Amino acid sequence: MRKDLTSEASRRLHRRRGRVLIAASAAVLIVGSALSTGIAVAWRHDRKDAAAKRFRADEQLLESNVRATVSTYVHALQVTRGFLRADPAATRPQFLAFAGSLDLKDSTPGLLALESIRADAASATTGGPDIAYPIDMVAPRSAAIGLLWRDLAYDPSVRRALPLVARRGGVMMMPPRVDVFRHVRMLLVGSVSQDEGLARWVGASIDPAIFGTQAIGEVPPGIRASLEWGSDGQVLATAAAPGAAADRPTLLSTSLPIQAEGTDWMLDVTATSDYDPLVLAFPWRPFAAGLVPAIVMALILFVLGRSRIEALDMATSLGKDLAASEARAKAVMESAVEAILTTDAVGHVESVNPAAEVLFGWAEAEIVGRPIAVVVPGLEPSGEHDGLDDLHRGPSERMMEAIRKDEQRLPVDVSMSSTTIGGREMFTLIARDATLRKLYEDQLEHQATHDPLTGLANRTLFDELLVRAAYRADRSGRPVAVLYLDLDGFKDVNDVFGHPSGDRVLSETSRRLEAVVRPGDMVARMGGDEFVVLCEHLSEPSDAEKIATRIVQAVGKPIPLATGVATVTASVGIALGEPGETAASLIGRADEAMYRMKQGGKAGFLFAGAAGG
Repeated sequence: MRKDLTSEASRRLHRRRGRVLIAASAAVLIVGSALSTGIAVAWRHDRKDAAAKRFRADEQLLESNVRATVSTYVHALQVTRGFLRADPAATRPQFLAFAGSLDLKDSTPGLLALESIRADAASATTGGPDIAYPIDMVAPRSAAIGLLWRDLAYDPSVRRALPLVARRGGVMMMPPRVDVFRHVRMLLVGSVSQDEGLARWVGASIDPAIFGTQAIGEVPPGIRASLEWGSDGQVLATAAAPGAAADRPTLLSTSLPIQAEGTDWMLDVTATSDYDPLVLAFPWRPFAAGLVPAIVMALILFVLGRSRIEALDMATSLGKDLAASEARAKAVMESAVEAILTTDAVGHVESVNPAAEVLFGWAEAEIVGRPIAVVVPGLEPSGEHDGLDDLHRGPSERMMEAIRKDEQRLPVDVSMSSTTIGGREMFTLIARDATLRKLYEDQLEHQATHDPLTGLANRTLFDELLVRAAYRADRSGRPVAVLYLDLDGFKDVNDVFGHPSGDRVLSETSRRLEAVVRPGDMVARMGGDEFVVLCEHLSEPSDAEKIATRIVQAVGKPIPLATGVATVTASVGIALGEPGETAASLIGRADEAMYRMKQGGKAGFLFAGAAGG
């Protein structure tokens, strides 16, 4: 009797405990939901604050770019202003040569022309203003020759601005206007001097669209920006990053007045929903992060309240789900287009998928058990470590060289991850054929370091190799020489036969230079009709003279064209490197010697003086 009562009491006790556990699971779920909601709301506020802070930083970056761009254009005008101050009697050819030496295409792409403006008394019969402002010099000639002797006094803003600039000095930028050629332009002017009541100015004709695009620069993703002249003036340019279309919801926006170099601008910046999509979306992830533990705890309590049989049924169901998950993982691996290999902790291959068999040429039965370095030598473990741990901690994806079974080499993009199953570490490697990407990268590198017309090395590559050559010459004690040459009469070829024929002359000259220099010497095009030759390991200084002689003879031969025959000659300056001399000094002496050769007779060569002499 007692035994029966004890058994019944035990059942009631377990039943009550089960009900309490089930009730506790419901309570945990309710409390967890409330906490998760609070976490999600707080996270969303933090996300909004972070987006606003990042937006302010991007806004300041855009503002800095506007100020820097305005300063760059003002600096270009200040340099021109300094030229005319230093040489008030400069001629048009000298002004053209000076403007050509500035090479402002990269820093000021919107600068279309530099102008020298002077003041003349206008004829009273013209009915115009008392003072005319003709342009007496303009550069570059090809871009703005039609501006010569154009009177700027027809434009009221110019007529008011030039005397004001003459009185107060400095520079002034005028709003966009339509010039005599019906082009929208901005004019940046600065005074040079004032003599007997007649003033001279310098001007820079600027394309507002190009200037505005440069001033805004690259905008961050999700940002739309526009630059206006003044507070309510004309919109010069608008830039929109991907995801910043006008139909996108606006997240943040501001209109920032900017004063740069005495000129007022207005920068409008708008951040769309793509700037930070999580600000407007419901924060499911933080919500789930708080809710999932509560759900797990509630499930644990609920399971503990159930009977042993139900718990066993649940474990059986979980086992079936795990088997199904493993089957799905295997199916994914078999159908993946990337090559997938798994290895043990020391790098021995355990499995490969069909894509890996195709990429590396090894069947799974052949490669299993071999080191992974058989196909990717760069994954060979170091002598200090037995496994792939150090390699796994490197970049998440890297380009490496692989070797197929047939010993063919190919570049592959490799990513590696590790996992531990049952206390045993294993690695998974995913590889993709990177042949096309490497070819594209090599092509981009060649384009960045070589002249597109002649195929020769460009100034960037030459400067880098010259520094290395000067260093090697210092160490070896063997002289290095730089031959700087300019084509005499090349301008006449362009004027008479046209620019396509000029390009033909440059290409043929490049071929002839490469034909007469020694193996190992480097020929580069510095721009225009200027070339340079770098000669290392000279046996004696007279070797440079022999090379220069061959260059002068080869370049001076007539060049047949489609419409006639062109003849150009070469003026060559030779500089021999001296111990401790910098690359800049060496090429500077060669350039100076070349100019002295052109002034002294052309069609020949001349050695530069000693460094520092």
